Order: sequence, then structure tokens, then C-alpha cells
Amino acid sequence: MAAMANPYSESRSVTREAAATYRMTRAEKDQLRREASQQGLTGQQLFELRMFGAAKPIGQAGRPPKPRQAEELPIAG
Repeated sequence: MAAMANPYSESRSVTREAAATYRMTRAEKDQLRREASQQGLTGQQLFELRMFGAAKPIGQAGRPPKPRQAEELPIAG
């Protein structure tokens, strides 16, 4: 059985090939985001900086927008 392609993987960096989960409290996550924002980094970049001593550049921020569906309007008569 072939693995299904992730539609959001196109906007991810080619150097990011694996995902790992790190559990933290909501307060720890909020603190990480605050500190990252103060340093002009994303939360992931600050986490990488602390874990590995360097942060990789981030490509596009977040998921790409979903395709807009055509709106069907009623015909007034």
C-alpha cells in the first residue's frame, strides 16, 4: 500500500524530512512563543536553536491557503 502524499508538504523545506512530537504545558508553549517573538524567530526556530544550537530558516509561514471554491449564486427572475 503506497503512502498518501501530504498536500501541505509542498510548502515545507526540503531539509525537514521528519517530524517529532515534544509535549509541553500550555504555559511552556506560550513562553516559548513569547521568547521567540522577542527574538524575531518562530517557535520552531527557537526550539531548534535550543535543541541543536542552530535554527533552520523557515519557508512560507503556515499552511498554504485552501483553494477557493466557486460560489453558486441563485438566479433572480
